Amino acid sequence: MAKTYAVCRIDGLIELREGHPGEGFFALAVGELSSVREAIFATAEPQPAPRGKIARRVPGICPEASDRENLGAIARYIQTLGQQDRPGFHALGV
Repeated sequence: MAKTYAVCRIDGLIELREGHPGEGFFALAVGELSSVREAIFATAEPQPAPRGKIARRVPGICPEASDRENLGAIARYIQTLGQQDRPGFHALGV
């Protein structure tokens, strides 16, 4: 079974994808799809998305903030994910 990665760019919008993220992405967590999805939905901020859907964003990300400040928010979010006690789930580092 393929691993699922939760990743984001500096804007904090979270994507779930199979395979290791490419350049320009920060890997937040990895594991089984259902465990990763549950952890992200439990901890990330809801964000309106096209066609009435809801996306998830890293808490504390601000479009007006510097990249350094937003990177700090991503690092804090990874620490939050590290507190999730779920089978098939592992938070990663920045």
